Amino acid sequence: MGSYDGAEVCELVGLFILHDLCNEYGKDNIGLYRDDGLAIFKHTSGPQAERIRKDVTRRFKTHGLNITIQTNLKIVNYLDVTFDLTNSTYCPYRKPNDHPQYINTKSNHPPNIIKQIPASISRRISDNSSNEDAFNKAKPVYNSALKASGYTETLTYNKDKQPARPRRNRQRNIIWYNPPFSKNVKANVSRTFLKLISKHFPKQHKYHSLFNKNNVKVSYSCMDNMKSIINKHNKKETNANNDTNTDNQVQCNCRNKDQCPLDNKCLTSSVIYNAQVTTNNATKNYIGLTEGTFKQRFSQHKATFKHRKYTNSTELSKYIWKLRDNNQDSNIKWTIISRARPYNNISKRCDLCLTEKLMIITANPDRILNKRSELISKCRHENKFYLRNN
Repeated sequence: MGSYDGAEVCELVGLFILHDLCNEYGKDNIGLYRDDGLAIFKHTSGPQAERIRKDVTRRFKTHGLNITIQTNLKIVNYLDVTFDLTNSTYCPYRKPNDHPQYINTKSNHPPNIIKQIPASISRRISDNSSNEDAFNKAKPVYNSALKASGYTETLTYNKDKQPARPRRNRQRNIIWYNPPFSKNVKANVSRTFLKLISKHFPKQHKYHSLFNKNNVKVSYSCMDNMKSIINKHNKKETNANNDTNTDNQVQCNCRNKDQCPLDNKCLTSSVIYNAQVTTNNATKNYIGLTEGTFKQRFSQHKATFKHRKYTNSTELSKYIWKLRDNNQDSNIKWTIISRARPYNNISKRCDLCLTEKLMIITANPDRILNKRSELISKCRHENKFYLRNN
């Protein structure tokens, strides 16, 4: 726990051990959430419970793991719920030093988020309460926290805990635009954005099926807090020093420097590049990106130009083979048009892909080889963070 994939690894290990325990004691008797487990056994004496505890501990040790188990409990605190077997009830649980705090009503958050906080707390406390009495005993602490944050609403018990059955709608590929919300901005950004969608992609437009009000939605995101701003500044200063050291390193390892495709900078990484294809009749541009070095990506492009089986690998290779089939000569000039950082597993954002899309949008549509459908393509650089790919 604590690492980027700590929770996922903990769940995988837990599911493996849970499968072993369920085969022995039944899947209805044992539950697990990450590193917390709960088991209930009926008509079990004290010595029998102790033997079960020792057996579970032994099974964990066979995998090199330790576990702490308490047995013969009638009342237990599990996650944020207290279970009472003596009267078959449950109620919300908080750790002794846990004092709930909520964002202030005057904070710089989207109005919908602030509006939904009391309702979401009511639903949460109601779901963790077996009856209204348990809810009323738990709510004073949360009401006080809400009042201290400027809310006038009070928590109410939700008797109907079962959510309404959602309507069955046709699945769509939704494109979300998440501008940061700030009270300093008086303009209605979402309305202006949707008007631009209707203006530039009318019904007769060939890309109207991709960009319309049914599959392009707007949802405000929150601005960074002071801690995030300071961390970004410190990281920027640290990376600036690292980039200075990188500039002093060798940027080209070509044997013949005169034949370097990128002016002796072919080892530059995390770049958005442009391939300008010039013929006797026209000049076309292809915009691409690479997280690795440009030389690695350049070698892949050369393979697509050499072997016909790779014709459809990129729009650039399609165009080159089309010229060859028409017996037209071409010349390709490679340049770096921008640099950006690849996908970050903390911010969940890939500046590399976003910058490439920006370059495609702003390029001359009559001279660009890239397809407009690339603007809605999914980032590939996050795949390496998935456990299934490691």
